[in-house]
Amino acid sequence: MKKLFVSMAFVLVAGSAFAQMDAVKNATKAANKGDFATATSLIEQALNNPETANLADTWFAAGQVQQKIGAKQLENQVKRQNFDEGAMHNAALQMVKYFLKADQLPDAKGKMNSFTSKMVSAIKADMGNLVNGGIAAFNGSEEGSDAKALDFFGTYVDLANAPMFEKENLAADPQMATIAYYAALAGIRAENYAAVEKYAPMGQADPENGQNATEFLIEALKKQNKTDQMLSVLRGALDKFPSNQSFFANMIDYYTSSDKYDEAQAFADQQIAKDPTNFFFNYVKGFLYSQQKNDDKAIEQYEQAIQKNPDYPQAYSELGKSYVLKAQDFSETASSNPNDPKFAEDAKTLRSFYEKAMPYYEKARQLAPDNTSLWKQGLSSVYYNLQMTDKYEEVMQAY
Repeated sequence: MKKLFVSMAFVLVAGSAFAQMDAVKNATKAANKGDFATATSLIEQALNNPETANLADTWFAAGQVQQKIGAKQLENQVKRQNFDEGAMHNAALQMVKYFLKADQLPDAKGKMNSFTSKMVSAIKADMGNLVNGGIAAFNGSEEGSDAKALDFFGTYVDLANAPMFEKENLAADPQMATIAYYAALAGIRAENYAAVEKYAPMGQADPENGQNATEFLIEALKKQNKTDQMLSVLRGALDKFPSNQSFFANMIDYYTSSDKYDEAQAFADQQIAKDPTNFFFNYVKGFLYSQQKNDDKAIEQYEQAIQKNPDYPQAYSELGKSYVLKAQDFSETASSNPNDPKFAEDAKTLRSFYEKAMPYYEKARQLAPDNTSLWKQGLSSVYYNLQMTDKYEEVMQAY
């Protein structure tokens, strides 16, 4: 009696498995007939059923259903009938994901990679829709569009390392590096720093956007507090692109945030020696002196920055600020007693600092009239202390 029970149980289990495999086959048949609602419903059941969820057959069929959905939209487009471009892109994305999963599982007979050649052919024919879907999502304004773009671009890049594409050598395709760059860009915009860390290294090979991909990678590592890795990438980037302001600023930021100002100054000197014509290095060196409250040396560096680039408003602004700070420091020890013999001399010295600051702030305003943060507060302070009432009121009302 016990053996009969076991046999009956086996029959029931086997019957359940066969029923689910029938659902997989019927899903494919429904898709072939254009009944995508039925096909999707059937395949979803099979994907979630323990009897078929771990079989390549199921995931391959799921990919085929999506392939048929995408093909129908393409057919409608060619025939100039109503078609859903978004549905076509999404079908390509889901197809690839299903096929990648199928290639990792055994089929119903226990064999691996039963459907690889068919899946490779289907994916290669539809890879363009991954790119187009990513572009459409990237240009979208709805919430989550950056994450969606990352999904499209990232899935495209993932194919380069997929076992089924090993013989195709997709990583050697120049377009792969470009798509990897866009995946990293989408990752930065979506604040998915793990994804940026994954895709930016390949994006660095893109000839036009390699530097930007490196910037994204540095930012992602910084956000994840992977300081040692960030410094390694940053040093390599500075060797390759010594004049890149972003890489230079990131290294300075690392030193200053760690209170390593001497090392920051030494690094700035190294970069100036490598590229004496780069005004930005002098500007940052001046900023470092400002942070250390050494206004005289800061002024020297800002003046050198202006000599190299007379149209850099930030340097003029910092020069004006340096003289205002000198005025404020001097006022703390200056005589405030009109009867004091030093009063007139101190007042003259104090005024001279504001007079020196004035043309620099005015130049900053001339070069960047819309960037009021560079000049409005400083210039109003200068005019106020020089008792230039009309100009003070005009600046206070600006913008």
